[in-house]
Amino acid sequence: MGIISIKSSDNLFWLGRYVERVFTTLKAFTECYDIMIDINDEEYINFCRRLGIANNYSCRQEFISSFLFDANDPASIYSSLLHAYDNAVEMRNTISSETLAYLQLAVDIMEKSSSSNAPLLKVQEVTDWIFAFWGSADDNIEAEASRNILKFGRSIERLDLYTRLDYPIEMMRKEFSIMLNRLYKVGIDFNAHSIERLTRMILEEEDYTPYKFSIQNELSQLFVTGVM
Repeated sequence: MGIISIKSSDNLFWLGRYVERVFTTLKAFTECYDIMIDINDEEYINFCRRLGIANNYSCRQEFISSFLFDANDPASIYSSLLHAYDNAVEMRNTISSETLAYLQLAVDIMEKSSSSNAPLLKVQEVTDWIFAFWGSADDNIEAEASRNILKFGRSIERLDLYTRLDYPIEMMRKEFSIMLNRLYKVGIDFNAHSIERLTRMILEEEDYTPYKFSIQNELSQLFVTGVM
């Protein structure tokens, strides 16, 4: 097995992060959308606060349109998907053309949905292509190290978003244990002090929520990569 370059490690890591960001934020957006329709049309303000993103939206409709489809909005689902696709293109030979194709299909769905009268119905198909992407990655990425870096990125993003969205402690602990198991397999340098602090806050404390900002900070320092 050849050595994975720093650039390839970065691409795989951020590919995993961005794909998971699309998946989890789309799920959270759907829940927010239901609340806006049924209960509170300004729920998007709370949504932005929880995710830690700027609320640059003047109303519910602008939020729906921009957060879903605006490529120039760095917080948007479409922007994250494009970042995922760009990293996937760079790693086409590693992940396979078939795996890349599933992200292309997701991009196509987003572009078609932006002009639809019922965009949310079509956008839900993106999650299907993401499931297909991960299945194809498992089947087609030959190097175990490459698969582990990709999934390590997914775990980091999950843990970060889980803290922002107040997921149950059981899910945090499960994902952290998965991440630890994968971390020791990837063969990359990591911040051991961050691991110690994360272990204490997630596995040893009864409630992680008082430490959520510290957890996010430690996660950001765990694996130092380039900005992709």
